Amino acid sequence: MQVTVIIVTYADRYYLLKEVLVSCLNLGVNDIIIVDNNSEKNSKEKIKKFLKDTQKVQVISNKQNVGSAKAYKQGLEKAYKLNNEYIWLLDDDNKPRARALSLLLDFWNKKPKTVSALLSFRPDRVQFREAVFKENPNLVLSKKNSFSGFHLFEKISRIYTKEKQNKEKLYGEIACAPYGGLFFHKSLLKEIGYPNEKFYLYSDDHEWTYRITKRNKKIYLVLDSIVDDIDTSWAIKDKKETIFSKIKKAPPFRVYYTIRNRTLFEKQYLVNNNFIYGLNKLLFTVLLFIYSSNTKNFKVFMRAVKNAENNNLEKY
Repeated sequence: MQVTVIIVTYADRYYLLKEVLVSCLNLGVNDIIIVDNNSEKNSKEKIKKFLKDTQKVQVISNKQNVGSAKAYKQGLEKAYKLNNEYIWLLDDDNKPRARALSLLLDFWNKKPKTVSALLSFRPDRVQFREAVFKENPNLVLSKKNSFSGFHLFEKISRIYTKEKQNKEKLYGEIACAPYGGLFFHKSLLKEIGYPNEKFYLYSDDHEWTYRITKRNKKIYLVLDSIVDDIDTSWAIKDKKETIFSKIKKAPPFRVYYTIRNRTLFEKQYLVNNNFIYGLNKLLFTVLLFIYSSNTKNFKVFMRAVKNAENNNLEKY
């Protein structure tokens, strides 16, 4: 089974990227495609030096940061043309452990026919493990009619209900997946297409992989295939923070794309009761107003929601 790895990098992150590249080569992958999303000069130069020592790595260089959706699309289009049948996606800070790939390959050979993709487990993404333990694939999406993951009735029900968990499970179904750790046969691209580059950043991976679920196919999380995040996402760095405090502190462009794209995704796939969805959106907005009405990010939030409601995919 021949495997192409696709890695997207940006800024000055070669110190992370190198660890991922070395790990992948040690695992015996056949080819690596780096999509350089206009990284800084230091990283560009070090990537060039790295290429001199191996024939397995090739680079797509962008003159500007085109966002994760278009960058992964570029990598996928190139990988599809290679002779390798399988594709494994990684972020530039996703360092696979020693058996991460071999466990995926072993599982692929015995998977149910309805499974179209596998996902390596990233230990800081606990909601994915919980979805497997609780045998609830949609747990990674939030409850129907949630707004940005906020649902008043879900908050209340958690106080009074305890869900059963099977913590002995080593794999299970999830409704969607991030790019980092996703493994599949390249023929899947004929079925679901490529990421929507107009999303630019955030939720583009969930929208793309949820197309698998909507076709009545499955994504399985393989818990013993572990990929470590050697850098932590801004959204989960401090688990004690609320979504409201994160919005208040985050760079405006992150707030814009996070809210706009999540709202677009919800409208398309998760809303089946407009009244409940509208109530959750109103409550979320009021709470955010109370917490951060005097900040630029509240205005960014309102713009993002308005654009999503109007299907306006303009850039920030």
